[in-house]
Amino acid sequence: MRPYEFTCPDCRREIQVTDPMREATLANGCPVCGRSVAEDNFAT
Repeated sequence: MRPYEFTCPDCRREIQVTDPMREATLANGCPVCGRSVAEDNFAT
């Protein structure tokens, strides 16, 4: 599994996530504030 660095566009929280966590975040939004996120909020 590749790690990704997720940065929320709203609360600016940075979280390292795995593939399943990335998919869940894309589907459900930021795990901290709930804001909808897009593919460009993840960096490898």
